[in-house]
Amino acid sequence: MKNQKVIAGIVAVLVLLGVGVGVYSTTRKPAEVVEETTKKKKTVRNYNVIDVDERPYVKIVPVDARNISIVVDTLKKPAATVDYELEYQTGTLVQGAFGQIELTSVPATEKILLGSCSAGGSCTYHEDIKGGELRAFFEGSEEFDLKSDWKYIENDGETAFTSKDAFFQIESKDLASANLLVIYNSPGYPGELEGTLASEIYSLTSNRLLSGSAELTIRAKQEGTLTIMGWDGSKWQQFETTTDGKAATATVELMEAYVVVTE
Repeated sequence: MKNQKVIAGIVAVLVLLGVGVGVYSTTRKPAEVVEETTKKKKTVRNYNVIDVDERPYVKIVPVDARNISIVVDTLKKPAATVDYELEYQTGTLVQGAFGQIELTSVPATEKILLGSCSAGGSCTYHEDIKGGELRAFFEGSEEFDLKSDWKYIENDGETAFTSKDAFFQIESKDLASANLLVIYNSPGYPGELEGTLASEIYSLTSNRLLSGSAELTIRAKQEGTLTIMGWDGSKWQQFETTTDGKAATATVELMEAYVVVTE
């Protein structure tokens, strides 16, 4: 009898232990599941790496008060297409336009609305446009990426203008009638230059034909014997230039592009 009581006690203890283990097993916190997150890698662009002599000559041309055009005028390195990101400030906001231009033949032009239109055809136009930045991604046998600034000017009879970087300053009474202007730091230059390029390349375009003369000052990247050159659409012309340190100044004819060269 005594042995039976001992056995019964042992069984009871084991049962209790079993229940305890069961309770522990059912109330134990499950192992934490660690979710592995993959961070999206941003594409790192290396802009303006190729030599300036190999870059395309690009213009931004105002068409009217609602549209501008990107013009790939000259290619010096083969490319099949160019994807563009045109960014610009309107008042306190930043707007953008994106697209692709086929380069089967050049000049190649893409017209861009400075605004947006709904599927139903209702359009909203941007106001107080200041200009911004153009990023261009050229694809062909070799890919290259370019980035440069542009300044949009709605002119109300003014005669003096500067580029976005303020290194290009032009003044002419003949510009008073040009109601729309774009001054663009083109990534490349057209044709062949005599001398060594010593400045940024500036294109000056309007929705009207520019003619007349102007006083132009361009800040070069170095001091020395500096000469301002102008591109008339088919060839470069040289203008008598005075210098003050890195500043080159000349009386020029109104043309679509200007640079400073040194000997």
